[in-house]
Amino acid sequence: MNKDLKILFLYPNQHMRVTPPGGIAILSAVIKRHGYTNVKLFDATWYPLDTELDTAHEDRDKVRSRKGMFPDYKWEKEGVDLTVETENMYVAWKRMVSEWKPDVIISSIVEDTYYLWKKFMDEVTDLEFISFCGGPFVTYAPQIFEKDRCDYILRGEGDEVIPELLDLISEGKDGHHLPNVHPNPMRPAIDVNTLPSTDHTIFPDKALYRPFQGKIIKIATVETQRGCPFKCKFCNSPSNAGLYKEETDSLFFRHRTVEHQEMEIIDLIEKHDIEVLWIVTDTFLTMSTRKFDAWAEMYSKYKLPFFTQTRPELLTPHQAKTLKELGCLKLNMGVEHGDPQFRKDVIGRIYQNEKAINAFKIANDAGLSTTCNFIIGYPYETKEHCMQSVELAAHLNCNDINAFIYTPYHGTPMRDMCVEAGFIDDSLIAEMRYDNQDSYLKMPAPYMSTEDIRYMYNNFVRLFRAREKELQSTSSFVKIETTTEPIHAG
Repeated sequence: MNKDLKILFLYPNQHMRVTPPGGIAILSAVIKRHGYTNVKLFDATWYPLDTELDTAHEDRDKVRSRKGMFPDYKWEKEGVDLTVETENMYVAWKRMVSEWKPDVIISSIVEDTYYLWKKFMDEVTDLEFISFCGGPFVTYAPQIFEKDRCDYILRGEGDEVIPELLDLISEGKDGHHLPNVHPNPMRPAIDVNTLPSTDHTIFPDKALYRPFQGKIIKIATVETQRGCPFKCKFCNSPSNAGLYKEETDSLFFRHRTVEHQEMEIIDLIEKHDIEVLWIVTDTFLTMSTRKFDAWAEMYSKYKLPFFTQTRPELLTPHQAKTLKELGCLKLNMGVEHGDPQFRKDVIGRIYQNEKAINAFKIANDAGLSTTCNFIIGYPYETKEHCMQSVELAAHLNCNDINAFIYTPYHGTPMRDMCVEAGFIDDSLIAEMRYDNQDSYLKMPAPYMSTEDIRYMYNNFVRLFRAREKELQSTSSFVKIETTTEPIHAG
């Protein structure tokens, strides 16, 4: 078996979200543990934007800072080179593939980066290598990749199938019979506690820096779980749960043990001297009090500053107090919308607004800095619905806000809702959007028009901060109006 295979990861990132993706870091570690150590990465993050590509997107954090969602910043840090490369990224990519001559190129593709990935691959069609394509977009739209330069279309988790494929390729054999290789069935979800610590060494050192609270910090990511038990329809977690249950009778939502997390935290501190940890778990507090206390006891040994995210229904005073004591710099809570009936019928989230208001009060009382998340331009959303998001945001007393225009990604129940309603065409591939680009949805009255969605996105912070100031000046709490009629979504 030839363990000297040359393996090249392609990370087609062009919107300056510079924290290294955990998926590549885990796969690199898995491959190296399996004996394949001749591994490189081409990271497009730090190259000039391809302005000829419709999907090219400027630094998304810069866009959000201009809209008042968080403090502005400069890409500067003493003693660290954060400059963008001057060379055209396609020229640099073609040269790397031509000169290094990888045996295998592995691409992890999200829907936003599909067209960028295609352009990279078009540059090397005349060169010899075997290509693997995987990621959430590939999992839910594998048929799209049948016509692309993709020798192995991988669905689901790649942690087991990629080493198996490399072994077969090293022996000159074919691997199209393996589970998780399209169009074969999936294999059961793996035990996440058997995975090695993530391999961030594959990324350039400057990839570990990102903006936070107006400064540039050195950061790395850790997951406490894989998957999510909730069923938000704009997310692919419900589809992941259904896919794995239907095809493999296994659960996609899995927790990592405290001991497994600690192993990775120690590795990140010793190898990279990180300043802040980003716990990227979708809903960090989906654990019992006993498990939370066990995690807190472990983390208290390090007290590395961190930030994370959860849902407002989950936060308790005990958790908030403990998070603050352990060095939580920011707690991000996904509120998503201000109308309880709309949240239930369209988004699949069931809780009353008072629960969100109380959660932010708990966080504030504990001294935690908070961010709230909202999405604008859902299917079936009217401007009146969206103004209730403004109203709720004004009652939260949050420090920062994230507001996004809804994107109909493959593999999400809400995309299916949009297709069935005729708001998008089924052939749509969602691209990375510019600041001045509109929603993909084309909805008739009384639902929000593209102009309505653009206005609410551009002015959401201004509107809710003005309403917040009004409430504070009158020292009054105005009961938030709610929709009384259910939304018939499809």
